[in-house]
Amino acid sequence: MKKICIFAKPVLTLVLMTAAFVCSGVVYAADTSKSFEQSKPLRIALVSFKTCVEKSKIGQKEQAAFDAMKKQMESILEGKEKSLTEVSAKFNDIDYLDSLSPDAEADLKRQFRTLNQEFNQQQQQFYQTLSQSNMMIIQKLTDAVTKASTAVAKAQNIDVVLNEESSFFAVAAIDISALVINVMDEAFEKEAKETKPGASLLDSKK
Repeated sequence: MKKICIFAKPVLTLVLMTAAFVCSGVVYAADTSKSFEQSKPLRIALVSFKTCVEKSKIGQKEQAAFDAMKKQMESILEGKEKSLTEVSAKFNDIDYLDSLSPDAEADLKRQFRTLNQEFNQQQQQFYQTLSQSNMMIIQKLTDAVTKASTAVAKAQNIDVVLNEESSFFAVAAIDISALVINVMDEAFEKEAKETKPGASLLDSKK
């Protein structure tokens, strides 16, 4: 009997690890081509993409919406798998099979094949939907972190902001993740006032 295998862990968390690698590098770099002085020390800061997603209001909201959709899909698949298990159990009941006419047994086999096909198709559709939604969320959060990092960098006169996941070592003093999260939360609250309550990127998928 096939088991439901949508995601063993929250998918968003897994893809965030990939996104952190893909997005690693410069988050913000000031345009110093004309005004930068050779003697001026370069001001560098770090931002943890993972931390910004996990602790920001927009990240928490999108994660919750994603988990809710994932849970709903798993529930549907569990119901389909239960039906498959019940039909499969009949094939293991020799007395039950002996009581069936050839036509009835053929119908039972057709029912099992149909349920199995529906389960596999639905599982694949759900996987694709979750994957697409996941990437949409990652893109939205990446844009939010980049925009907030840029705002903080300009306010703090920082020349370069790097993704923390791309560095092997850095002192805690140059981590501006907390400041970036504050800017993200302010933008989130401002946007929430301008849109309907509970709106999410995933709403467009429903």
